[in-house]
Amino acid sequence: MIAKTLEKPDDPAPQFSRIVVRPLRGRDGHLEQIRAGLLTTSEGRQGGITLLESPAGSGKTRLLQESGTLAEALGYTVLDCSTTGAWRGDETSSATGRSSATRIPRPVRPTGPVQIQAQIDAGLRRGPVLVVVDDAQWADPVQLRTLCGLALKLLTVPVRWLLTMRTEDARSANGLLLRNLTTHRAQWLPPLEPLDDQAVAELMGDLLGARPSDDVRALGESLGGSPQAIVELVRGLVEEQCLRIVGDTVSLAAEPLVSGFTSAVAADPGAHLPAAFLRLMRDRLDRLAPGTQRLLQVAAVLGPSFIPRDLAEMADERPVQLLGPLQESLAAGLLTSGAEEFSFHREPIWYAVLGTVPQLMRSLLHRQAANMILGQLGDGTAAAVHLVHCAHADDAQAITTIRTAADRLLPVSPQAAAALALRGLDITRPAQPAYLDLATTATAALVRSGSLHRAVEIAERVLTVHRHARPDHAGAPDGARPPDDPVDRSPSTWPLRAWLATALLLRGDAAAVPQVLQHATGPAGATVARHRQDGPSPLLLRLTMLSHLDERAALVAADEVLGDEATHHDDERSAARTIRATALWAEGRLDEALALLGPDAPPGGSTAGIWQGNALWNKAWVLIKLRRLDRAAATVEAIQRTIDTESNGVLEPLPYALRAWTRFACGDLCEAETLATAGLTASAEARMPLCEPHLRAVLVAVALRRGDLAEALERQAQWETTGTPDGPLRPWWAMRCLITAQVTAARRGAEQALEVLRAARQDAGLRRQLVLEDPSATAWCVRTALAAGDREFAARMADSAEHIAATAPDHPTVSAAAAHGRALLDGDGALLARAADDYTDPWAVASVTEDLGVLLGAGDREGAIGAFNTAMAGYDALGAKRDSARVRRRLRRLGVRRRHWNLVARPQTGWDSLTGAEEKVAHLVARGLTNRQVAGELFISPHTVSFHLRQIYRKLAIQSRVDLTRIVCAPGAPGAGHPFGGP
Repeated sequence: MIAKTLEKPDDPAPQFSRIVVRPLRGRDGHLEQIRAGLLTTSEGRQGGITLLESPAGSGKTRLLQESGTLAEALGYTVLDCSTTGAWRGDETSSATGRSSATRIPRPVRPTGPVQIQAQIDAGLRRGPVLVVVDDAQWADPVQLRTLCGLALKLLTVPVRWLLTMRTEDARSANGLLLRNLTTHRAQWLPPLEPLDDQAVAELMGDLLGARPSDDVRALGESLGGSPQAIVELVRGLVEEQCLRIVGDTVSLAAEPLVSGFTSAVAADPGAHLPAAFLRLMRDRLDRLAPGTQRLLQVAAVLGPSFIPRDLAEMADERPVQLLGPLQESLAAGLLTSGAEEFSFHREPIWYAVLGTVPQLMRSLLHRQAANMILGQLGDGTAAAVHLVHCAHADDAQAITTIRTAADRLLPVSPQAAAALALRGLDITRPAQPAYLDLATTATAALVRSGSLHRAVEIAERVLTVHRHARPDHAGAPDGARPPDDPVDRSPSTWPLRAWLATALLLRGDAAAVPQVLQHATGPAGATVARHRQDGPSPLLLRLTMLSHLDERAALVAADEVLGDEATHHDDERSAARTIRATALWAEGRLDEALALLGPDAPPGGSTAGIWQGNALWNKAWVLIKLRRLDRAAATVEAIQRTIDTESNGVLEPLPYALRAWTRFACGDLCEAETLATAGLTASAEARMPLCEPHLRAVLVAVALRRGDLAEALERQAQWETTGTPDGPLRPWWAMRCLITAQVTAARRGAEQALEVLRAARQDAGLRRQLVLEDPSATAWCVRTALAAGDREFAARMADSAEHIAATAPDHPTVSAAAAHGRALLDGDGALLARAADDYTDPWAVASVTEDLGVLLGAGDREGAIGAFNTAMAGYDALGAKRDSARVRRRLRRLGVRRRHWNLVARPQTGWDSLTGAEEKVAHLVARGLTNRQVAGELFISPHTVSFHLRQIYRKLAIQSRVDLTRIVCAPGAPGAGHPFGGP
């Protein structure tokens, strides 16, 4: 998607779309009270006075504008008696400098008491009158007194007065004058509170004409809920070209803001904060007392959250002395208070405050904080966060603390471990022992969190640097140094090389692994001892590598492990079983393969070594292909639990691929497409391409089944450019070959499709792969071969299917596929009927029923019509429009016309455009559940929930959970009141 940098307001071609109407956000209660007052005046034919006192920048002027619009809609004449005019437009323009409303009230502006009285009299002849006075503190006291007297005089006629003033001037003479009106039925509106975070996001979306990203939204939410400050921020971001737009989302043009633990250890977390935001934050901080500013600076060094005891010790103050500054900070919206600690309201506030501390003083304060935590016998991880900002290479104790903390974080939070280890690596010298340890932890953490390219980059750089830093290397003569091998392969580097090899395998670079594994085993074949972070062993990596590069060698190595399982680790045995089971599956020995892969969900819900050779992954794929979908779903959940437990975010695309194919097999094309798209996003984020062929195959298959050939061809072209290795030895060859042949048949006919399948014509093993890839593959290949006049290939495919079925009698889908293929070859109606009974795949059932109709068409017209009607109903239920249309043509040849009333096209927008999964998410979100809670309810990942929400927002043209809640909970809304929108 093309990203555009947002231009300045005076640019001849701004990138913002024109905002037709900008709603007033966060002021519904005030507008309702004003509306009630206007109705009381117009219906009761008597006057009234409404007063509002609020801080500067809180949106008083904008409220008056909305009130004027509301009054005009109710038939009022609006008079503006403000000193500067409430409609001067300071807060109404969008970020592009354009008006944000199509129609702004044009009130009359009388210049003196006489003129005001005359205009009121003229207005009263047409109807009720609204007189507004904005910023009454600036009015001439004499004129304001006259206006107040006039207001009291006109209480018996339908004139409503609306006056505002700043809280800062409440004790001025004009402020006291307004307060005196309360004795004469004047109504005080409550002060305008700061906008909540949701209203801030909505306001920013209105100003920008697009949905603000999390980073942009965080900047707005850091300004204390001041509408004026938010408008100034947006204007500044646009003028300084700090924003870019991708699709319907506006994000920062610079690097994303760091957050969480990563920001705590970053050298300068606020380095990329926009200047416009920093200016506004300095203004906020300057309004604080000096003592409060100083205390906030100390608090910022402690981190985004801190406990009062630590702050008191750091500032050398008694707790009672903290009370005033903390209360002022809380009142200003800079801090929030929890049960045990205070926190900066948003991380950008923390960044900005921390940035005001001089670098030298910041380092000293971090050292003080680390010493304080260690002196309290506190968490070494908390101390390490401070030590990375002040330690140096000669500080062995500090480096040890950092390394230990990173190791402790690795199993529970790989992202935090990586951030801490990388910062420790910056401090440590290459010749120090901790250098390799930190690099190993960093690489392992980067692999687990999905930053594969970064992991490879760090590992290769460290291995090269360490080789040159070793004392034995430095003193060796030039002729003794291997000139073509810059990587250090000494035994001490093995743990780092193990994680480097893992990263290479996960990103599809198996060919680069042999060099990394060199010298990983001793002469007798004994593996190097497992390192402290339980990284993959040399044998496991070798098994995985060979499974990608040399199937025969992989089988030999796997059989060696299986012949002596007691001497090998669990993950090595799992990889060996997987390799042997894959070979058995390819030979058609299904039950043996399933038995070797083990239980669907191991006891305790965990498995050893959830890496590429894991048996559970392959068990899930096998179960999907056999259409044992309930068991497959349980296996996928076990995989997901293990990924979550072991914090292996790099593997997140795998459950998406498995679930996408499961939903496709169930006939849920929309959900399959959604899951595959989300999986590709996760794959791109991790840059882990191993699941990409499976994910892209789902998208092509969905488009083909829907009959959208153009979309199928486009998606196939994207699949071809993934760069994943191809060929009959690849695990996804059969899938790719079959789908490519089906697309080719739809585009160019059966003969061209057989050219795609040419490799399988003479190779029984490849034919078995095709038969086992999908329950409908045998019938499709036989049907296509017969259409192309190649009965020999059709017979070979049928024979292969029957051979497999004979060895696997307990799998109905396999038997049905064999019967279906043989029936097509021999024209056997009874076999077709038997296949229809045995199939568990809904599309295959419709397909065999259609084939039965074709067979019956020669002599049993009514039977053929009945079969075609059944097949068409099955296709319609699956959304298989292309297949349904084909059956409809067959019925027309028999003289029967069927209108496809049940094929209602899903609209592109609106509630009816939502998929079933999206409706479920919408209703749960409307009930107030978080993304993680929704994920728990629906047994999907939070990433999938986020993807569904983005689709919901786009289809419903909304920008927030509040908007979604209003739609779902509105009277008469689809599914209102039901948790999933159902009856």
